[in-house]
Amino acid sequence: MNLILRRKSLFKDVSCPLFRSSLVPVFAFGENDLFKQVNNPPGSLLRRVQTRFKDTMGFAPPIFYGRGIFNYSMGILPHRRPVHVIVGKPIAVEKIENPTSDQMQQVYDLYEKSLTELFDTHKTEYGLDASTQLIIT
Repeated sequence: MNLILRRKSLFKDVSCPLFRSSLVPVFAFGENDLFKQVNNPPGSLLRRVQTRFKDTMGFAPPIFYGRGIFNYSMGILPHRRPVHVIVGKPIAVEKIENPTSDQMQQVYDLYEKSLTELFDTHKTEYGLDASTQLIIT
């Protein structure tokens, strides 16, 4: 399972003088089952458009669908699937006025380790295979 964390946007507020909270690792099992994505194999027109958009804007817009209000085959509402949200132990972060990149990396590494441990502890309880790994990029 792949998880993308943007280091700059997620951890830049750690140094903010008003930052008074701990970081809490949270993982939701089943979230990927709420919507389906239109098939876009490599080489297809949709994939080429998404890739060009990603190269220009920095993200690729997914073309997804869920269920409808009166028909359950297609719509914009999420499918009725269970989502299990697991909350980990809070990570205390000390307030630093001007953190160095090494200090920011330390916080990021601790958060990543905690999130991976949370995933590994609970993955088999919620239908994932024991060999499934969380890949954070």
